[in-house]
This record gives sequence, C-alpha cells and structure tokens, in this order.
Amino acid sequence: MSLHDYLQADPRCEALLEGAILAVGPMLAEPDPAPVLGVVTGWAHDLAGRMPLPWSLHGAVDVLNQYLFQEVGLKGDTETYDDPANAALPLVLARKRGMPIALSILWIETARRLGFPAVGVALPGHFLTGLQLDVGCLYFDPFNGGRAVGEEEAARLVAAATGGRSAFDPSMLLPVSHRAVLVRLVRNLHVRFVRAQAWDEALWTSTHLVLLAPGESLPFRDRAFVRFKRGEMAEGLEDLHEAIRLSHDLDPELAQWLEKLQQG
Repeated sequence: MSLHDYLQADPRCEALLEGAILAVGPMLAEPDPAPVLGVVTGWAHDLAGRMPLPWSLHGAVDVLNQYLFQEVGLKGDTETYDDPANAALPLVLARKRGMPIALSILWIETARRLGFPAVGVALPGHFLTGLQLDVGCLYFDPFNGGRAVGEEEAARLVAAATGGRSAFDPSMLLPVSHRAVLVRLVRNLHVRFVRAQAWDEALWTSTHLVLLAPGESLPFRDRAFVRFKRGEMAEGLEDLHEAIRLSHDLDPELAQWLEKLQQG
C-alpha cells in the first residue's frame, strides 16, 4: 500500500503506526507495516499482564515506561539526532533509538492497545505524548524515558529546542490529530534532507507533505523549491502557482519569486 492509498482508505489516520511507516516508505527496503504492528501488539500483550492491581494510572504508566525504556531499551538518540533513520519505525526498533516523534508514536500506539487515551502533543521543536483524562491531560516525554512533564518543563523544552525564539503558550500542549502527527514526522525528515542538499530524498518528502496536507500552501512551496534545485523548471512553476493559489493572503515573497522566474 502506498501513502496515497492509505490516506484514501483512512483519511483521519486512525491507524497511526501504519501511516508512520508508509509516510517514510521510500527510506525502507520493505515498507510493510506488519512486522512493526506485530512487535507493538506483542508489547501490549506482555504489558496487559503487568498492570497494577489495585488499579493505579500512575502505576500503569510507570510499568509502561519501565518496559519500553528499560526492558525493551528504547532511548532518545542524542548522539546522532539528525540521522534520518531516527524517523523510520522499523529502523528505530532495530537500533533501539529514535527522535522524539518516533518514540512518541511507539508509546502512543502501545498505550492505546492497553486502553489508555493516548495522544500526541506537538511542542515547537519537541514532541510529547499525553493521556487525555476528564480532569485534564497528563504529559510525558518518551525521548527522555517517558518522564512526566508539566507546564514549567514544557516551557523549558520549547526554549531549549527553539533557542528561545518561541515563547511558550499553554495552547502548545493541546493534542494534535494523527494526520498532523504524520505531517510533523515527514517535515522533520524533509528539513534534514534539504539541509543536506539531498534533493532526491527531499522530493519524496515534499510530495508526501502534499499528500498529507493538500489544501495547504507550504508543501507546494517546499516541492517547488526542490524541483527548481533538481532543474525541473516546469514542474516547479506548477507547484509555485499552486502555492500562490492556496495562500490565504498573497505572499509577497512567493509573488516576487514567480516574477523573477518568469523574467528568466
């Protein structure tokens, strides 16, 4: 199944694990979600027999975190953080390390299989997980062993990840949709490929962003830039026109870019 087929069948991306693998499929020799699904389902089966009695939510989360980050051995990759392999779940499982969003997806999908109301939280520069309860949301950081995160720590994470360029706001802790999780996953890869001037890889990531967010201007702008770098002028101009069409307010930078290209 391609990402396009997946999105046609599951536009809300409820099958998040499958979507996370197909979204980075061109990186993988065999982009088959089944092995990863089997692993995560196995984790949940093992954990189901370890849940605390009498029931305690905090105790259950402790068991989940101990299992994933000590017994399985998953950890945040602080040494080769920008390695694209950190975004591909099959490779994360093989290497036992990954970026925040990849580890968060594994945490969310394991927790959901145990009946937890797990969600993704897309802080600027750092991805968290949450448990959405009637009394509010509890937040956790899978990149750092699943430790609990409050607003003060979330603000510190935002400041560290953005170099102080983004001021923390509590609205940043609102859960995001599964489709938004996949957009964030692919955009992380896209930024890395553009930075490395890996234009073949940047083409498929920008195309996947177009598939995931077809009504937004930015993915078409991203792909136009990549196509121009690849010398694909006609296709780049087509994407640039679409970016301008989708822009809510005409972006003067896009207009100037188009004018220069048309003038040769």
